[in-house]
Amino acid sequence: MSSIDYVKAFLRRHGHWMMAANVVTKLLGFAAVVFVTRNTTEGDYGAYSYAMNLVGAVVPFMGFGAYQAFLRYASDAAGQRAKKTLFAYAFSRGVVASLGLIAVLQLLASLLCGAIPESVAAFRIVSFVVLTTLVMEYVKSYARAMHLNHISARIDVTYALILVTATVGLTLGMGILGYAVAVASAPLLAALGFGFKMGLFGWRWEALDSKYVGFWSYGVFTTVGALLAQTFYSVDVFLIGHLVGEKASAVAIYRVALLIPMATSVLPISVAATDFVKNAHQKDNPQALRAYMRGYWKTFGLLSFAALGVLWCLSPWLLTVFGASYTEGAMVMRVFLLGSLGAHWLRVPYGHLLSAVGRADLNTYVNGVVLAATVPLCWWAIPAHGIVGAAGAMATMLWVSGVLYALVFELHLRRQSQV
Repeated sequence: MSSIDYVKAFLRRHGHWMMAANVVTKLLGFAAVVFVTRNTTEGDYGAYSYAMNLVGAVVPFMGFGAYQAFLRYASDAAGQRAKKTLFAYAFSRGVVASLGLIAVLQLLASLLCGAIPESVAAFRIVSFVVLTTLVMEYVKSYARAMHLNHISARIDVTYALILVTATVGLTLGMGILGYAVAVASAPLLAALGFGFKMGLFGWRWEALDSKYVGFWSYGVFTTVGALLAQTFYSVDVFLIGHLVGEKASAVAIYRVALLIPMATSVLPISVAATDFVKNAHQKDNPQALRAYMRGYWKTFGLLSFAALGVLWCLSPWLLTVFGASYTEGAMVMRVFLLGSLGAHWLRVPYGHLLSAVGRADLNTYVNGVVLAATVPLCWWAIPAHGIVGAAGAMATMLWVSGVLYALVFELHLRRQSQV
């Protein structure tokens, strides 16, 4: 497939809407963070960031994999009625599981936030992200399963608009805790209208149809794999909070420096999300999947290289937007941009492909190996080189994990060809 044909196919699947929505979401989220950093202290924002990272590490447990399994197995459900039945089954169990997880987080709040005690209040609020984000992801997953990528995109834009509006109003009134309330409530408010319009939110407690064999094992592996991946992205901040002096300030500078590099993931994630259902249908066609990756590199891979290069050059200037004190993080941002290239080219596309073909277990194993290597690397790098060392360790592991994903996926395809 030529580069032009690849892009045309992407556009036919409303990929431009998915990408535009993700860009809008990132930009408005960026604007919200700029507003918060300029209207709160470094200490307050650092405490919030620490709390959000802790919650972010357990967000993959929301629903215990039910909504991810729904998206994967919805491609095997014939017709809208079958998809809605499967949705109700997954939704009812996911909501109950998430409520239980929130209760556990509330009980453990003081213990988990022991390194930065001032983060407890924000932690208690943002723990509800586990439920509100789950509801939004369920509704988006149903839209994608019905090949309505543009509806999923509209939900994202609605979420971003609500988030930035609530951030301004609530931060002015309540400070950093107002921002926490905005973050926790925006996903639910964004999804409710779309969910009711599509006739979702039904409950179903009957047993799962036998044709969906492997539903829960896929969900569990996806949950554990996502947890390990999220922990990978949180371990640096957690260790900075324990190993660096002036903890909250260091966390704030580091997190702000990572905002733009992390936001660039909108490009590969948009492509992967757009094509997930399509690639799931092609799970038994190795040639098509390899051709898909070649097309990705020739188009969006080159675009990633160019975009990250521009950001690398503009890093010091971009950080001044957050405030003069945040320019200390310019080197951190540049180092992480180098790692982000590995995520764009390998980690994100191959990770999503493994999930699309039903091999969430392989994702989990790779994530476990990567996390096990990242902890000691950060433990050495942070005391030796501070927050720049943390960025270097994470950038290195982004490339390592991407190479591992690619190797494991190719081994899966070769083994499949031999069967």
